[in-house]
Amino acid sequence: MIKFPILLNMTGGECLEMLTLFIVFLVGIFAGTINIVSAGGSLIVLPLLIFFGLPTTVANASNRVAILVQNILGLYVFYIKGMRNVKLSLILSIPAIIGSFIGVHYAINLPDAIFNRMLGIIMLLVLIIMIIPTRWKGANKQTEKLSAFRIVLLIIVFLALGIYGGIVQAAVGFLFIIALNLIMPKLNYAEVQCMKTLVITIYLSLSTIVFIFQGYVNWPFAISLALGSGIGGLIGGRLTVSLPEKKLKIIMFIVIFILAIKLLIENN
Repeated sequence: MIKFPILLNMTGGECLEMLTLFIVFLVGIFAGTINIVSAGGSLIVLPLLIFFGLPTTVANASNRVAILVQNILGLYVFYIKGMRNVKLSLILSIPAIIGSFIGVHYAINLPDAIFNRMLGIIMLLVLIIMIIPTRWKGANKQTEKLSAFRIVLLIIVFLALGIYGGIVQAAVGFLFIIALNLIMPKLNYAEVQCMKTLVITIYLSLSTIVFIFQGYVNWPFAISLALGSGIGGLIGGRLTVSLPEKKLKIIMFIVIFILAIKLLIENN
């Protein structure tokens, strides 16, 4: 029989904590993959962290650290696969950064019950959006000239999305995808995912610093989640440029529905 001295010397509480962190790690792989392939992984992660006893603000902050790791690795895959629409992404990140700093202030001061209820409602709205079919303009790259009106519209929309992302972050990727698909319909799916990931990485890195300096990050949970999400980011990047997302969306739909109902019932 093989013995593991470290595990044998652990108390019941320590073993339970290790199991919890391992579960968070596994969920991080799944959520990280979903976040890069489509969006909405945080809709699974945040309720899980809250279920394991983290206050909502701490869960929100710890999840952001993991998202940064996952996005950086996902962007690496996009880069080597030739997805490099950097210029417009950098432009759109400016209003998103401004909005995120506004949103972070409200996130830190938001009561847990209101945050949970808001998250549950957002999750249900995302489910409705997921049901609506999205038509992409094909797999080949297409150039598209933007008028001044559409540029201004993009700036306004991304400012609003930055405010929302600063408060909640969960499901903001879906909103980015919808905005880009409506305003820039010629972009193919992989290009949209790459732009979404880059803009979120830029604005999220700055707003996450605020949470870190405020002391809201639970590092054991954040590191476990980041390790899993990083692996998921690499997997998701490869899937995005090669495989359809239909099966992942079905699984995610079921999980999000269950968690949304749970959050809304517990906070009524």
